[in-house]
Amino acid sequence: MSIIITLILEFVFIINLVFFWSAFLKQNEHPILFSSYKTIFPYIWTISLVGSLIINSNFLQFLFPTNISYFQDLWIWFFMLGFVLILVGIKIISMVRKSFKVDVVSAQEAKLITSGAYAIVRHPVYLAWVLIFTGWSFILDSPLAILFVPVLTLFLAAHSLYEERYILIPKYDDLYRRYYKKVPYRLFAPPYNYLIIIIGIIVAYLGLVNYVFPS
Repeated sequence: MSIIITLILEFVFIINLVFFWSAFLKQNEHPILFSSYKTIFPYIWTISLVGSLIINSNFLQFLFPTNISYFQDLWIWFFMLGFVLILVGIKIISMVRKSFKVDVVSAQEAKLITSGAYAIVRHPVYLAWVLIFTGWSFILDSPLAILFVPVLTLFLAAHSLYEERYILIPKYDDLYRRYYKKVPYRLFAPPYNYLIIIIGIIVAYLGLVNYVFPS
């Protein structure tokens, strides 16, 4: 049962993004629909991600006997890695907030923020979401959440590109074009992407060993 619920929640997250952009692109035809959906969009986003982390967790075996451990005896090491990822994600969010506070006087002018975390990556909040989600999936030892991390990263990267194309570039024009030539769009730019690939290979290997070739 937990597997079905988790897969539904992860599917809801994907559909939520797809529906948001469909409504956004047709907002001139259906302004009330987009305005209403924009309000509930972040709640569906949060509930679907948090739920997918918790429901399939190894620690809920007392509720869902089919839940299993992904890392098994090595869980403590990934607990520590997950804790570090969460701290990094929180630090990025803190840097984002500081960047907004610096420009609070210009908030009414909708000034493009390019300092702090925005000087490192163009979409630091989405990067923080991926890091925190990954960290919690490790800590909670939630197999389906762990497997969902690459999908989450892919869809958030696509979401960020759509945001640039349909919101940021039309709003800031040449100012944003100059900005994105200087700052990488990828959530994990070199050399950090290589570290993520290494972690991904290790995690995939553990899954292969634990479930395809169980001891």
